[in-house]
Amino acid sequence: MSARYIRNLLMLCICFAASYTLRAQDASRLYVEKDGWAIGTNCGMSDLWGDVGTKSVVDHYNNSKYFDKVTFMGGMFGRYSIHPCLGVRLAANYGSLYATDKWNYDLAKKATSQDADAYQRYARAQNAKDYIFEGSILLEFMPFRMNPESKMAGRRGQPFLGLGFAYFHYTPYSTVAASPSYVATYDLHLEGQGFGDGFPPKYSLWQPAIPLVIGYRWDLGQHLNLGIEYMYRKTFTDYLDGVSGKYISAADFKAHLTPKDAALAAQVADKGYWLNLEPPNAAGNLRGNPSDKDGYSTITITFYYKVHTRNRTWWK
Repeated sequence: MSARYIRNLLMLCICFAASYTLRAQDASRLYVEKDGWAIGTNCGMSDLWGDVGTKSVVDHYNNSKYFDKVTFMGGMFGRYSIHPCLGVRLAANYGSLYATDKWNYDLAKKATSQDADAYQRYARAQNAKDYIFEGSILLEFMPFRMNPESKMAGRRGQPFLGLGFAYFHYTPYSTVAASPSYVATYDLHLEGQGFGDGFPPKYSLWQPAIPLVIGYRWDLGQHLNLGIEYMYRKTFTDYLDGVSGKYISAADFKAHLTPKDAALAAQVADKGYWLNLEPPNAAGNLRGNPSDKDGYSTITITFYYKVHTRNRTWWK
């Protein structure tokens, strides 16, 4: 009697455990994305990486002037899940970028010589602001969902990587001499772009870029997803911050621009002189490093809604 009772009790426990396991597995699969569309939005902090600003990434963020002027970028996107581990994102973003040589202030105070890199950057006194519109297509990869039946695939939180192509339009601005007011700089040809022989070629305000992404997402339910990501865009231009090559002379500005624009360009191109930080630069002195292309990045929060218009599992 007791043996049969124990046997029945064990069978009941086994059946209960099996039922619980199956329910747990079914629940975990709710968070493995099925193929279908999602719509979402993103917003966060943006950064300009060029000749203007600090030399190192650490100094870029870790200086007393950085939070004086923080810029932002955001937009909307549509996402299609091809496989639980693979998705395609189509996005449109708008925002601004900013960089300034004032970020070198802390290091410049500690410099033992005026030849120090931080002091030279601070004395150059350049700044740059861009308004930027971007369209992109991105391929996203979640490595732990390559096998949708695995335990890791069922977790709500998932890291992901992304690679894609972007095309953007930007409008560059900078301040005039010691004034805090900004002017558009493209038509001022600050380094003689497009002036002819002996000068750099004119550049386009429409440019391609390669976005690189790393991030982490949480499934809040069957339809909602929250994430955080860092996206760096590698560009093919050195003029996002308006600084690339060499200073040109006031005579060059006067020969190719109207008198008003020539006077304005001279005060934008060599601000350190007007701020009494350095003597006027002779034509031919370097303003920046033409061998390094500029880039820009964002740290954003993402939120999207999964439509789940289909429920296919073609990968099985």
